Amino acid sequence: MAKELLKHIINDIKSRQKQVILVENNDKFLFRADVIDVLEHNGFKVSIGSNIKQRVDYELLEEGLILLILCQDKPIYLEDISNNSITIEFFLGEYLNGYDIPTVINLDMPLLEQLYSSKQIYSLSKKESESEVARLREVVESNAIDINEFKDEISIELSSLTKDWSKICQLLSGALLRAIGTKYYDEVFEQINRCNLVFQEEIKLTYSQLKNSSSIKKPKIVSKILDYLNSNYKNEKLALIVVDGMAYWQYELLKSKIAGQKKEDIIYSWIPSITQLSRQAIFRGKAPLNDYIQNPGNEIKLWKEYWKSIGLADYQLKYEHEKIDLLNIESITKFAIVYSDLDKKMHGSTDYKDLLANTENWIDRSKIVTVIDTLLSQNFKLFLTTDHGNIQARGWRGLKGREKLGTNKSGSRSQRHLEYSDQWLSDEFMESNPDLAGSVVQDEQAIYFKNDQSFAKDDSLVTHGGSHLLEVLIPFIEITNEK
Repeated sequence: MAKELLKHIINDIKSRQKQVILVENNDKFLFRADVIDVLEHNGFKVSIGSNIKQRVDYELLEEGLILLILCQDKPIYLEDISNNSITIEFFLGEYLNGYDIPTVINLDMPLLEQLYSSKQIYSLSKKESESEVARLREVVESNAIDINEFKDEISIELSSLTKDWSKICQLLSGALLRAIGTKYYDEVFEQINRCNLVFQEEIKLTYSQLKNSSSIKKPKIVSKILDYLNSNYKNEKLALIVVDGMAYWQYELLKSKIAGQKKEDIIYSWIPSITQLSRQAIFRGKAPLNDYIQNPGNEIKLWKEYWKSIGLADYQLKYEHEKIDLLNIESITKFAIVYSDLDKKMHGSTDYKDLLANTENWIDRSKIVTVIDTLLSQNFKLFLTTDHGNIQARGWRGLKGREKLGTNKSGSRSQRHLEYSDQWLSDEFMESNPDLAGSVVQDEQAIYFKNDQSFAKDDSLVTHGGSHLLEVLIPFIEITNEK
């Protein structure tokens, strides 16, 4: 959604009431990727590039969209396009009166929004603008999180004999979301890793019990989701929505946009937290198989096999992957929906700041809120979950030479998990890298990180595949129309 500054700009451009607008923008504000993204979510098609690119975008313009052709320095437009358009000049300074524009034009949008709401009567010099930006940055960050209060809350939770990991996960996720892009991020992540040390010790003792836990009251692990739904909602219309790779803090971004009553809880992903195992466990309804091939075709088979085994007919069952068809679902009582695009955006992110922006983009582009609203209107009880979370990881180093031999048996894209074809290869790797002993778990052929490192040379990347609590503690949300 556009904030006030961008709403003002969008409304001004739309007020021209022309389907094609040629925009000379020499300060390049409208060329920013985040600005283009907002424009394209608000009825515009943005065209940048050669005359050939302009021609293609002009000819293929969808009905109802406004074509913005962005250029600099009085370009020459194609004659027929020029004759069917208007030309305007855009300057950010018209919306941020009083500020030194070169000083502020590349600031993050939250700060620009603060500048927009802090109108200036007098023109500020470069130095004065920098001072005002620094002041407003303090305002933004101080409103984001009370770091001392957060640390105290975490200390209280960790001192309890019985750890409430659902509460801890929600505390960490809320703080992380507010801290991304602020000076408090490192301190928050220190607390996350502090909790993870305790979590790793606990799952050594409890994880095997989760696999055999009762699912009647709630599923504690992804492999128990279907049994829980069957035990409690066998004769009701329900939809299970699985958003691949959605950590709990990303659910926090989505929740305010979702209608209905939400019963929020956490469950455990399969460990190691790779899609081939954890999403398979969801749809198989029991422990995953190592030789399973992950794809939508196999997933729909698992979904239908489970429900048919307890007496449901094929016409009552539906599975959709990414492109969601909500037509003719009156007879459907068990509906599975999988979104995998967010996981792709996660793997393409350098850090959580990238992923935050990518998640906001995905929420709009996926139309997941519309899907949820439609299903609620048709009296489905909804369950929203994921197969695993994610973590902003540090690179340990990439694999070298012989270390690559026999790896990636599972086909996972994770950079926190190795699976060798034979155990001797796994043993050899560990013998050659004794420094990893305290950072990884070796489980037969598999090796995965339990801290925030990765098998990569990058200083920072976002991935999954280990047993860190940000990967393993995932949302399980029940959504109903109940008041």
